[in-house]
Amino acid sequence: MGDNDRDTHQIDEAVADLLQKKGTLEMVVEIGEHGSQRHTDLREELLLSSSTIQQRLKDGKKQGLWEQLLEERGDIAAKVYRLTPLGNVIYDIAVDLELNQLYRSKRGIIRAIDNRERRVIVDSSPSDVEWLSEIKMEEHNLHSVQKFLQQFVDK
Repeated sequence: MGDNDRDTHQIDEAVADLLQKKGTLEMVVEIGEHGSQRHTDLREELLLSSSTIQQRLKDGKKQGLWEQLLEERGDIAAKVYRLTPLGNVIYDIAVDLELNQLYRSKRGIIRAIDNRERRVIVDSSPSDVEWLSEIKMEEHNLHSVQKFLQQFVDK
């Protein structure tokens, strides 16, 4: 997209305010990366609450960052969000600044930290405590998983 296209789609104060809210710019980038995204797609990828995503989708639609439409996905029509020309201008600037790559790296680092924190809790906890079973064990090593499961064997 050339500079002339960018000039015709300048943001106003309301859009600038929205872009500064947690997750909005990341949602522009995520939708732009995939062409269209459902609420569910965004919730699975982004480290935002469902309510935050829902509010940002509503606000972004109101401010003209994306549009909501129905898209055929298999045998069903899914409600998806696709960037508008204004959203595409912002997305292009973000990509020029490699923000898409930084967001992916950030999410990977945060997920790695979360998994390591859970591992510390599991590895430092007695194996017979009931609350241990509530800790998510998605990406722990075999030792941690065995310790987690041991509470069920000992009973």
